Amino acid sequence: MIRLKINRHTYNIPSKWEECDAPTFVRLSRAMWNFENGHTDFESFKIEIVAACLGIDIPSIRLTDFLGVNFFTLSGLLTFPYKLVKNADGSETAYIDIVMARNLFPKMKGTSGYRYETDRAGVIDCTLTAAQYTAGIGLVNLQSGYIKAYREDEALEVLDPLVRLLYDGRCDFSVYERIAVMYNFRGILESIRRDDSYSLVFRKSGQRSEPSPAGSNSGIFALTKAGYGDFDAVSKMDVHSFLSAMVQQTVDSIHTLQGSGMKPSKIAGKLNLDVEQVLPFTSVTEEEE
Repeated sequence: MIRLKINRHTYNIPSKWEECDAPTFVRLSRAMWNFENGHTDFESFKIEIVAACLGIDIPSIRLTDFLGVNFFTLSGLLTFPYKLVKNADGSETAYIDIVMARNLFPKMKGTSGYRYETDRAGVIDCTLTAAQYTAGIGLVNLQSGYIKAYREDEALEVLDPLVRLLYDGRCDFSVYERIAVMYNFRGILESIRRDDSYSLVFRKSGQRSEPSPAGSNSGIFALTKAGYGDFDAVSKMDVHSFLSAMVQQTVDSIHTLQGSGMKPSKIAGKLNLDVEQVLPFTSVTEEEE
């Protein structure tokens, strides 16, 4: 947290996602939406990040020289909402980079949504189900396609089914509240994807997030077939139990394929894994491979 005193007012400014409260996150979500949909360029986006974290409205603020200098300084410090990726020609492209360990909106206007909390020890308390998770990934991927094509109207239309999915069929919230719900969910999806415990589910390590077997009903059907319960029972699993079961199913597949005489490199190719991901679950060392 950054503490800054401007005109006799002390601001506590978040410098990472974990430090954001719900109102700040709603303001940041508006800035991210404007940037992703081409309404603002990167320099304007950086200024909107500062304004969102300070909780001020730029058009209504008299930008004194002192405040302007602080805006410029903070724009270089508040980089957590995005990452810069180098292009082949040496230029850089900014992408939204959001990773969330909790749902900031467990209740919206009296309606309970999903609970997702991570304590200091890293223990996660969550009610997000496998059905919500898999359907939510599909909606987020659909919306991402619309955003990349600058089809904002269609991207906005996806908000309603996503919010209904997460908030017990209700979606009568303001547009920026719904946008904040979407970005919060995106951040949670990304935190799950980056969890090393599930690298076998998200396949080849080090790759950018792609639609995976966990992002469709195929994962639920696979666990049903493997004896984890009927479709309804698996759908109601919490997301971490669901993904842990999918990891175990992949480990079982590795053991079965090795038992048939298949080498780790062949197993990796068949399961779309890196050899390094397969070897810990086999009796073969890297040198022997």
